[in-house]
Amino acid sequence: MKPTIILLMAISVIFWSSSVQAQDSLQSPNLQKMWTIQEGLTVSESSCYNSDNKTIYVSNVVGMHNLKDSIGYISKFNSKGEIIMNDWVTGLNAPKGIACSKKSLFVTDIDRVLEVDLKIGKILKTYRNHLSKSLNDVTVDSAGRVYVSDSGGDCIFQVGNDSLEVFLQSDQLTRMNGILAVENLLYLGSNSNFISIDQKTKKITILAENVGYLDGIVMIDKNKFITSDFKGKIQFIEPGKGSKELMNTTEQKINAADLGFIQTQNLLLVPTFNDNKLNAFKIRW
Repeated sequence: MKPTIILLMAISVIFWSSSVQAQDSLQSPNLQKMWTIQEGLTVSESSCYNSDNKTIYVSNVVGMHNLKDSIGYISKFNSKGEIIMNDWVTGLNAPKGIACSKKSLFVTDIDRVLEVDLKIGKILKTYRNHLSKSLNDVTVDSAGRVYVSDSGGDCIFQVGNDSLEVFLQSDQLTRMNGILAVENLLYLGSNSNFISIDQKTKKITILAENVGYLDGIVMIDKNKFITSDFKGKIQFIEPGKGSKELMNTTEQKINAADLGFIQTQNLLLVPTFNDNKLNAFKIRW
């Protein structure tokens, strides 16, 4: 056999092997890949699902994560991963966390929070606080209260009538990212720990230690969570019973950013940031 043919065959085997490994990195006994959105996404950071209008929203940072460049945008998709409108809201500054109330979508925009009308995609209000540094994730509780984490500071903010108000400031809150409101508790990733904060007493409780830089947090059942470590690890956490790794694409440099969850389909939404995709996985146990 000629050396050239041997070389080509070797290259083909290497390429095939790499492709298989890339595919395998998105497979897990507990996560079955259902679909992927790629077209139109640019540095996809956060996803959320609005059950009222059966719509998936995705924030696109586009440029640098801390640059006020007005090139970020929000996209809309249906629950099957089909595009509704790629550039639904435009002119944003590195938009990251997004969350829906009944009438509005709230999005972090570096040092401010924007409220967007869900029907027409118009920015209704802008909320600020002089203490905000690098606002990251946002969550809305069942009463409509909106909470925001600041990965660059030591404050959790609450959206007030016209401004961001300090909900809690503490030296125990550092390197914050993912935040989730359920009943009277806030769940949060802070300083590589998974913590809870009582909304009334503001007591901080560490639920799990050394779980990574938590970007996304979703509750799939009572006291059962799936979280994403921004570098690429998706894990199941049950406070008091430990954690279990479900998928890890860190070596492939595929990020696992701010998670979304479609409860009726048991579907986990995973934005991949620099990989510019949104992957949907059926959760299986």
